[in-house]
Amino acid sequence: MAEQTPILQVEHLTKFFPVKKRKLIEPKRYVHAVEDVSFELYPGETLGIVGESGSGKSTLARATLARAILALTPVTAGNVFYEGQKVTNFRVSSADKRRLRGDLQMIFQDPYASLNPKIKIGEAIAEPMLNNGQASGHKEAEEKVRHLLETVGLRSEVYDRFPHEFSGGQRQRIGIVRALAVNPKVLFCDESVSALDVSVQAQILNLFNELKEQFHLTYVFIGHDLAVIRYISDRILVMYLGKVMEIAPYDQLFGEHTHPYTQALVSAIPEPSTAPRTQRILLEGDIPSVVDPPKGCRFCQRCFRSQPQCFEEEPELVRVGEGHFVRCHFAKEEG
Repeated sequence: MAEQTPILQVEHLTKFFPVKKRKLIEPKRYVHAVEDVSFELYPGETLGIVGESGSGKSTLARATLARAILALTPVTAGNVFYEGQKVTNFRVSSADKRRLRGDLQMIFQDPYASLNPKIKIGEAIAEPMLNNGQASGHKEAEEKVRHLLETVGLRSEVYDRFPHEFSGGQRQRIGIVRALAVNPKVLFCDESVSALDVSVQAQILNLFNELKEQFHLTYVFIGHDLAVIRYISDRILVMYLGKVMEIAPYDQLFGEHTHPYTQALVSAIPEPSTAPRTQRILLEGDIPSVVDPPKGCRFCQRCFRSQPQCFEEEPELVRVGEGHFVRCHFAKEEG
């Protein structure tokens, strides 16, 4: 994978949101949603992004990556490259914008909220297909939509039904069809299975893997459940308070060189009754303020290995193995 050219490259990406002043003379303050994030996404892989609520993972994927690429929301700093072309904070032609919106699609946690309850799901799926030139007319669009519905395990007859007539799992399949309708290359899946029952989660995750092979897709899969992220991902990026704590292939994320925060997330994964029990690591306190983050390591206030150095100096992201990077003062740098 290291020899491939990345389809998506992110360099030192930062996104701050201004906080509304409570007093006229109060200094400007900002929410440090995402700060100095860098990574590469390769064709055909699934990059998982995991972290607690408030870690910045959804902002990274939705408000920063997807919208920055589509030139809808400017980033504070850093660059994003798609297929080698810089696409951050710049004006694009209508044709390029249409291509980017087709190539990069988002699947949301709550598909019902993104569906118009007054429009039949077949029409809602066919509309972007027609707008992006994926079909020459309504008849061709309808045929393609019905085929896609069957591809994700739904009957083609549901084309004429309304969103409220479906279960949560069915709605998520409809959300997947709507993303596939414009023939994308990269899918951003933001908590796409977290609201589903466990049995339905497994079905949708298996569907994602099948579609990945069938349509040659690349995924950015965001979630807070490391067990789910581990199941579907080739590499995993662990975030905490807007910073990348660790990046590793999925099989290396459960070894001895992992970040203390990752160790805590791993210890929370439910284990079969027949498996040896891993000691649960309980993190004390709440996530610090994203407006006033810690001076040193972002995780220092809750870390069970923290030392005075951690409260004063921010650690660098160091390489501890092949494709494995950890942001910790006590990480053993490779070589």
